[in-house]
Amino acid sequence: MGISDVSASLFQAASAASVPAKPAAAKAGATDGTAPAASSKTDKVDLSDLASALKGDALDLFTNLSADDRTSLGKLVSSGALSADELNDALSSALKSERKKAFWQSAKEDADAGRSPDGVARQQKMQGISDRMLTEMETRRAAMFASGMSAEDRMAATVQLNEEMKALQNTWDQLAGIGKPMTAYTLKGGDERFFATSKEQAAGQKLADMGFQSGSFDKVLSTLAKGFAQKYVSEEGKREITIGPAVK
Repeated sequence: MGISDVSASLFQAASAASVPAKPAAAKAGATDGTAPAASSKTDKVDLSDLASALKGDALDLFTNLSADDRTSLGKLVSSGALSADELNDALSSALKSERKKAFWQSAKEDADAGRSPDGVARQQKMQGISDRMLTEMETRRAAMFASGMSAEDRMAATVQLNEEMKALQNTWDQLAGIGKPMTAYTLKGGDERFFATSKEQAAGQKLADMGFQSGSFDKVLSTLAKGFAQKYVSEEGKREITIGPAVK
């Protein structure tokens, strides 16, 4: 169903609710009070504004909503509680915010899928090396400054400690993949597909303050955002990077 269909449905529902029952013989132009009441210009303008104002992300979200959700949102506009432009911004803000959540979740799932028992063991070895380096630094340096050690012995002990720390750091770097290509997940700040403007955020907050809540709305929002994020991750959201010098 398109926006024009939604507008027509809302308008017909509003008109039918306001028309009293009439005899079958009544004429459209009758003046005895039995003719159908004319629809108000305000109803037409409000729904027309809604249809013409929604665009881009807001239009994509709106057209995927259930008839009940579209009707509820349409009533907010026709009642004057929310302008059509504000609804447009509120829907855009909601979708962009949900896309960010879905992106990081997709990135996490993608990264977790690539983990292996070897990777877990590697992380444990790296933690062990880090703990050892910290302990050695503390105990060895404390011994260097103990009473009775000459300046020459302290210098030699310092050189020895530095060499051992360097060797441990090299081992840690190899386990961490320093210098090797690795996958990085990126989301550029300011990307209008994910980051709402202050105007959109304000409209979104206004809609929330009105108490609009719908499980079906949230489900559609989540589905659209997840599909978009997964496509983004596969096409733009991840790339290979190298941290530190390349391993030859």
